[in-house]
Amino acid sequence: MAKKTKTQTESQKLRLEKELTGLIPEIMEEGLLFLIKQANTIIHNQRTVKINREMNELNQKKGEEDAEIPKPVTGEFDIEISRSDNGKTYYFIVNGRKHFFDIPETQKVVALCYRPETKSAALKFLYEFFLNERDEILSEHGIKSAKSPFFEALFREVRANFTLDD
Repeated sequence: MAKKTKTQTESQKLRLEKELTGLIPEIMEEGLLFLIKQANTIIHNQRTVKINREMNELNQKKGEEDAEIPKPVTGEFDIEISRSDNGKTYYFIVNGRKHFFDIPETQKVVALCYRPETKSAALKFLYEFFLNERDEILSEHGIKSAKSPFFEALFREVRANFTLDD
């Protein structure tokens, strides 16, 4: 599959903007409020990813990557999950670093910890999710495989604090 050129990406964005603008007159006030909240969440997530990537690039350029990325001395990860005050996001705090997850992302992580038949399958699915959806967390914490203690710690934290219905 060929990578899209900048021109193709820009023209697709313009087409989508036009389509969205055309739909606005038909959307009721409640729907518009919902769309605004979703747009703000998307923008926040994009900014967070951009900032994390820029920080990683700066650390690599300075040669300080190992000093800046918190790596536990014991080879274990300290993970805490808490809900934001407004209830719209969760904080996944990994070795003192806060990562923002929206509710659908958090629900997916919870499901990945409960639905597979075995714990090893759950850890593998968690790795695939982070690799595909939140790879900045993997790179920030030096996680290179499903066998990382990170996934074991995450699995324990999720199972201790969430049920599949959460």
